[in-house]
Amino acid sequence: MDVNAEEQDLRDRLKLIESMMAEGRRSTESWGWVFILWGVAYYIAIAWSTWSFGGVLWGHDTLAWPVTMIAAFVLTIVLVKRRHGNGNHPQTTVGRALSAIWMAMGISMFVLLLSLGLSGRGGQQASIAVVAAMLGTANAASSMILKWKAQLACAIVWWAAAVASCFASVTQSTIVFTVAIFFCQIVFGAYGMMAEARERQQDARHA
Repeated sequence: MDVNAEEQDLRDRLKLIESMMAEGRRSTESWGWVFILWGVAYYIAIAWSTWSFGGVLWGHDTLAWPVTMIAAFVLTIVLVKRRHGNGNHPQTTVGRALSAIWMAMGISMFVLLLSLGLSGRGGQQASIAVVAAMLGTANAASSMILKWKAQLACAIVWWAAAVASCFASVTQSTIVFTVAIFFCQIVFGAYGMMAEARERQQDARHA
């Protein structure tokens, strides 16, 4: 009886872990629009820091990344509050872990890019390498928690972009980075939004 009880307890724990990972994937899918929003923000930062549009503000290309990241962060907070209210809803342990990973990544990226921009030591290739490496780390950590191959593939693409930016020319590294943004932010975000929509339809049918 003790052996059977232990086996049942083990099965229950495995089912709980699987349900938590599934819930984590659904939570990530529900934030697909955030991936797209930040993908657009990265495109704006690249355009700003690559081409000079003239004028006082647009002439300071070293501030492109910090200013764009701040604007994207503020816009994200505003849209989250509009979509989810005050955010006073229960959150799972997996959800808190994922939120902590992405929040830590965002703070680290902002602090480093701001320092590089103000010091004048952050060139286009260095900025790309930093952003790509950090995004690869965050995606990899999330994929390991959720056991999600699609997000692990995004991490590999980001790491490849980081390596390419260290060895390729400015133009080549920029092209590689824009391609990585398209697949890992725009396409992945759209995939998450479509998956969430399908699951909502299924839940509605079952209801």
